[in-house]
Amino acid sequence: MTVGFKDLREFIGRVESLGEMRKIDGADWDLEIGAITEVAASSPGCPMVLFDNIKGYPPGYRIVSNLLHTESRLAIALGGDPDLRGVALLKKWKDGIGAVQDGPAPVVVKDGPIQENLITGDDIDILKIPAVKWHELDGGRYMAGSLSVMKDPDTGWLNIGIYRLQVHDKITYNLMIEPGKHGKLIREKYWARGQNCPVAICMGQTPALFLAGTLFAPAGTSEYKIAGTLNGGPIEVLPGPFTGLLVPATAEVVMEGEIPPPEVEARMEGPFGEATGYYASSPSPEPVVKIRSIMHRNDPIIQGAPPMRPLPGLWHFPVNFRAATLWNDLQKCSIPEIRGVWQHGYGMMVISLKQCYAGHAKQAALIAAGSRSAHIIRCIVIVDEDIDPYNVYEVMWAIGTRCDPERDIEIIRDGYSGPIDPLPTMEQRAIGDWTTGKVLINACRPIFRRTGFAPVVAISPELREATVKKWGKLLK
Repeated sequence: MTVGFKDLREFIGRVESLGEMRKIDGADWDLEIGAITEVAASSPGCPMVLFDNIKGYPPGYRIVSNLLHTESRLAIALGGDPDLRGVALLKKWKDGIGAVQDGPAPVVVKDGPIQENLITGDDIDILKIPAVKWHELDGGRYMAGSLSVMKDPDTGWLNIGIYRLQVHDKITYNLMIEPGKHGKLIREKYWARGQNCPVAICMGQTPALFLAGTLFAPAGTSEYKIAGTLNGGPIEVLPGPFTGLLVPATAEVVMEGEIPPPEVEARMEGPFGEATGYYASSPSPEPVVKIRSIMHRNDPIIQGAPPMRPLPGLWHFPVNFRAATLWNDLQKCSIPEIRGVWQHGYGMMVISLKQCYAGHAKQAALIAAGSRSAHIIRCIVIVDEDIDPYNVYEVMWAIGTRCDPERDIEIIRDGYSGPIDPLPTMEQRAIGDWTTGKVLINACRPIFRRTGFAPVVAISPELREATVKKWGKLLK
């Protein structure tokens, strides 16, 4: 694998050289940056946007949004061909995270760009770091797209996750983490010991590390090793001065602090426009982070990755790429002949396979339903190997022509979900019942009729290849 990008700035420079970046000067943090981001995301090409001279913030502090919101930019971030698309792009991602055990461990260095500035004590003021009210109904300003680093006190495992941060005052953020997420489990271990939970919040880092933070990786898995595998080389890290947690040496901003138990301090958090495209969770008291030190580069660039509902031109990479971890889960369970996996929005996961035995499709559907990667997934569809799971038109055609509703559709109950799911009732929310039903759809041709099933109206692969070879240039 080719070596990727040493930091966020190098990647931004590459995107700018391709003509995919737009610069905005003087935008307001109050809704304007969020609105520009959404308009750009829904426009043809979905350009990356770099905001400078942000209203109400010191000069030099910048925000970049829509960083990885096209398939071409994702392919570049993964060190691949910018023309890579669909399941082929997902497979590159899958193979990278699947090889994480043999991936490069992070390298501890003595110094890095993140150490250009250090702020401690009474000089700490997180209100100087640009935070945005991204959506009109948001309850305040948020850091959307930061990484939180925590260490499991039992095992020493470093977990890196993306959780939402709402700004309150000069030293205080909320840190809202959904049930079942590793960061939530780790901080509860500290609280059970009567301790505050140390945390390092990192803003602006190499794209591979941000992508690693979006995963539902198994507990004990190193996101630093995942990022190193994807980036083609180890991530350089150094210990933070307050917590000692290893943080990216080339990050733009790193804030260290501690999370006291909620009975010591909690603040009202939310609402916030969430990844499902709704305001599903209600404002509630959430734990806080007290910031004790800030490191930052000169003229730092904060990555903004606000959730948005599906829009024309916008490619929802964190959602779609969770299909890669499901693909690996299926392989770990020895499900053979998986040809591709794709996730359409927050609602539907599609698995393409070549049926090898009776019950093969059902087996794959049940394992998928139990995977952490099927978080809030309502519909799991199994299709034959001739169906591209990336192509929603082919998937719906398979459902409409190969699925007998009486025989091939089943509903399971009490599936894994969370508070950002808009469907749980008020009664469920009151008791923390974050479960949902899931529908399993077998849209494969019946296995015992595969050879006798009606032929598909489509040219053969051989004729397609010959046609493209002879006439393809005229058709581009």
